[in-house]
Amino acid sequence: MIWLALWLGCAPEAAPERPNILLISLDTVRADHTSLLRDDRDTTPTLRQLAAQGTHFSRAFSQANESAYSHGAMLTGRYASELARPDYETYALPGTADLASEVLRAYGYRTAMFSAGGHVDGAFGFDQGWDSFSAEPGFGSLYVTAPKAEAWITAESGPAPWFVFLHAYDAHRPYVRRGPWDHAWSAGVGSPLAELLASSPCVSEMVLQDRLYPELVPTWFQHTGGAQVLSLDSYARLRAAAPEASSLRVPEADAVHVKDHYDGGLLYLDTLLGASLARLQAAGKLENTVVIVVSDHGEDLLDHGFMNHRTGLTDSTTRVPLVAWGPGFSTGAPQEVNGLVEARDIAATLFGIAGATPPVGSGGRDLRRVAAGEAPLQAVFIEGVMDQLAVRTESHRLVVSELDLTGDSVAALRALRPGDPRLALYALAEDPAEQNNVSEANPELTQALLDQLIAWRAGLATGSHALSPAAVPEAVAAELRAHGYWGAAPSPAPSPAPSPTPSPSPGAPAVAAAPDKDLCQDRFTLERLIGR
Repeated sequence: MIWLALWLGCAPEAAPERPNILLISLDTVRADHTSLLRDDRDTTPTLRQLAAQGTHFSRAFSQANESAYSHGAMLTGRYASELARPDYETYALPGTADLASEVLRAYGYRTAMFSAGGHVDGAFGFDQGWDSFSAEPGFGSLYVTAPKAEAWITAESGPAPWFVFLHAYDAHRPYVRRGPWDHAWSAGVGSPLAELLASSPCVSEMVLQDRLYPELVPTWFQHTGGAQVLSLDSYARLRAAAPEASSLRVPEADAVHVKDHYDGGLLYLDTLLGASLARLQAAGKLENTVVIVVSDHGEDLLDHGFMNHRTGLTDSTTRVPLVAWGPGFSTGAPQEVNGLVEARDIAATLFGIAGATPPVGSGGRDLRRVAAGEAPLQAVFIEGVMDQLAVRTESHRLVVSELDLTGDSVAALRALRPGDPRLALYALAEDPAEQNNVSEANPELTQALLDQLIAWRAGLATGSHALSPAAVPEAVAAELRAHGYWGAAPSPAPSPAPSPTPSPSPGAPAVAAAPDKDLCQDRFTLERLIGR
């Protein structure tokens, strides 16, 4: 790829003035599917070559398994629970949050954000502190956001440094891309079932392990604001009903084909990334610029039963690629840092590069110091949107499930004991895929990691901000519905079921909505596929 060689031919020299900063978030990219950690497929050649001239942080973790939570941590250096009430259906950054955009602008940086939309939108508080802000009307592509960022950067000719945040959803469901990328890693078009799973966010939510349950349509509930929100209780309902419900086996070949589609999306995304960086280099805009490429979370891809990222806290959903290039990171030779780093470190790095004093409460470490040999982080703490917490060390991961994060989570954690079914311990050296819960066999280690979670959680001041869905523009809500986050049909909602299920979110003003075909249009395609 000639355009890669054009701009990756040499590492930049450190300049005396404060460098520009280009932070690129490639949404939903799991680290082990990139070329950085695999050698059987070159899914991300741009990232691979960027790392060859900069620094690759090989054990980087998001602070959560969902975009609003993890991007909030990335841009503030604070955990999701510190910023707002940790309720997935009402989560948004409050106006009191100190985003890196606000801090860097106060220190003389020109700031611009080019969001691909979804939950990283102004409706969810991400429009604060930018001289220029834009968000796509859907789950947008780098094909759209990158040219806008390039135009803004190219027009910047003054003495002030700039900070740009660039975002894209090209790896996100649905895993279908036009042109040669769609089946780049397969012999051709897959079975009708495989293609439906790859293209339908709704149908893909009806899969558990290797079975698809056509009757278990995801459920939704109606807020007083009128919007319908995907009930996270759908997954528990699927687990509970699966043993008795009718189902269709998903052949291994179909599951593999879905992953092939995902990898094709990575290649498409990486191609766009390389072309954009090449254009910026040709315009002379990367000469004194730090480029940081990261993801906000991964994707499970049925490794632990479900296809999406919201259902678990494992490496598949929280280990992300992280590459930094430019002053402070490029030494002329490839550098790999194997110690633990986290999303909060992004904010600390932005503040450090700008020479800014971090806001009160902001945490994390400047990645330049980490690259220079600072002692590694001992543990990463991660929040899940489905009542889960996790602590991840170099050797183990402890996951706590069925924990109400909006209540007294510290008291709930203290009440747990090794052997409790809500605890899952994974020994990563022997079990990197995190398939075997060894908590009962390792009670002392389980308790030690649980104590770390308790100490961490006890030190957090939980935020109280909550967003009413009534405040979300219908265009944004429509795109969230289309991608399996909110209800698939606009309000008014269908009448409540005769025996409604309580809202899964304590205190949320909502009533359950009955499963309805109209809430999952792709169910019609599924029924035709299985002959109904």
